[in-house]
Amino acid sequence: MDRTEFFSGDEEAETLSSMEIDSEETLPSKLENGDNNLAMEIDEIRVLRNAQRPAKTFFDLPEEIKIRILQYAGLLRPCLINFAYEKFRHKIEDGVCGNGNPIRMTRLSWTGTWVSPYHAPCSHPTLPLEVFLASRAARRELGTLFFAHNRFGIFLYGRSEYKLFCAATEWGLKHLRYLHLDLGPRENRYLKISGGVHRTIMNVWVKFCQNSKERMPALRCFSMKCKVKELDIASRLMCTMDPFPPLTHCAFHLNNNQDDDIRPVIKRAAWRLTGNLGNKSSFPFMKLPKEVQLMILEYVLLNRSDPYLPALERTSGLIGFLDRKHHRTVASPLSCCGTCSPVRAMCFCEARQTAFSTSCSCFSSPLPYFLVGRGFYEDSRRIFFSKNRFTFVEEDPESIMRILIPLPTSSFMQIRHLSFKFPVTWRILHKNAKTEEGAILSWCVLRRFIREHFDLPRLSLSIVDFGTTDSKPSRNRYMRKMLKAFTDLQKLREFRVYLADDPSFEKELERIVMGRASVGRYRPYATSST
Repeated sequence: MDRTEFFSGDEEAETLSSMEIDSEETLPSKLENGDNNLAMEIDEIRVLRNAQRPAKTFFDLPEEIKIRILQYAGLLRPCLINFAYEKFRHKIEDGVCGNGNPIRMTRLSWTGTWVSPYHAPCSHPTLPLEVFLASRAARRELGTLFFAHNRFGIFLYGRSEYKLFCAATEWGLKHLRYLHLDLGPRENRYLKISGGVHRTIMNVWVKFCQNSKERMPALRCFSMKCKVKELDIASRLMCTMDPFPPLTHCAFHLNNNQDDDIRPVIKRAAWRLTGNLGNKSSFPFMKLPKEVQLMILEYVLLNRSDPYLPALERTSGLIGFLDRKHHRTVASPLSCCGTCSPVRAMCFCEARQTAFSTSCSCFSSPLPYFLVGRGFYEDSRRIFFSKNRFTFVEEDPESIMRILIPLPTSSFMQIRHLSFKFPVTWRILHKNAKTEEGAILSWCVLRRFIREHFDLPRLSLSIVDFGTTDSKPSRNRYMRKMLKAFTDLQKLREFRVYLADDPSFEKELERIVMGRASVGRYRPYATSST
């Protein structure tokens, strides 16, 4: 193109521009005069002008839209992404993962063969990391969302694992928010104060903590598992975490068994890392309006899950009257609340293990609230006993009496819902005539205690018998004889009974005791009781 053609192109562009401006002002009058050709030319000019405007790209979309697209593409997933396993784990190309479902599973006994309920089989396809190679902008924009919204896990068994973690997160570590750390020697051994691999692990842990505040400023949810049985080791691990950035939630698991010396150490460290341990000014709770005080007490005393109850009874607000120091087995397992792991890595519930989590929603003793003051005690006791539901997972009335006797009558008078559960796994299957007569006599003593210490007109009582593995006529005759004696509790507000081996007797017994049968029955024994 010569100079004349170049400038002629400019003149043509100026002419088109002037025509466009002119058309914007005089189009209505010219169209009225029948100048249709000019209108067609103006439309063509507008098309060319719009084509020159920059198009909106993926990076111009709102962040919530980007997150939805990345979830659909497989870059964001609800399950834990372990740097050590991600490359080698088995993946099915169907995009379905069990970890995306709400966690409400049973925790088995704490043995070497125990499988965490959080480790549901993941069948997500391979992470499409090739997207980060598209451009520098893609690596910067998508990498930020990838590290900020995914949950990651890493094993630190030595220097090689630490180098893997540094290499895999070097370009996005500053955006990391969720991290679970499995620290300690291989082969499920305890960490000790000695040389060799133990010293190497402690050095790696020190280096990890020292670099955490500068390299992981966005870290907010952190959890760690390490097998420890010595108080000195636990204290050293927790003290090394001083350089950590401020966390929102954290959790620690140091032993499969309870250790009353180590647990306060990790609990104090968790509150310190989340900023809840400093010297803060006292909150003027007593100056709040009474209705606000009661709302706060309901929040801290209600809607807790009891990990000692069977799987069928794991509902919020249901609390068991039982021996909580009794060692659970596979036949009577503990349960996980599903909220104890801020990174969805493993169970950190306090029951029967040395662990603590700032996000755990398991039931805890309300005793500290009862000891604040007389007024606080009265409000707490009334809310706790009147709005929770209580159950006995026992068939032995003598064991039930040993639990009830220490409690004051004023607390029993507040209870509105009480139930007796007879699970199959805790059943004494064979009873002779002498044993049955003694049990019936013990039940008589227990019923008298209920009449004298409970407010019957406000009490709802239910009895659920999950039966035996093979129904026996002798067992049914004993249950009928024992339950018919509940006629001395006719002042109850409500009485319901559910018998897995003898359902035809349910309505008849309710008519005998209350004079009427309940409406809208369900079968709580239709599913497994373990």
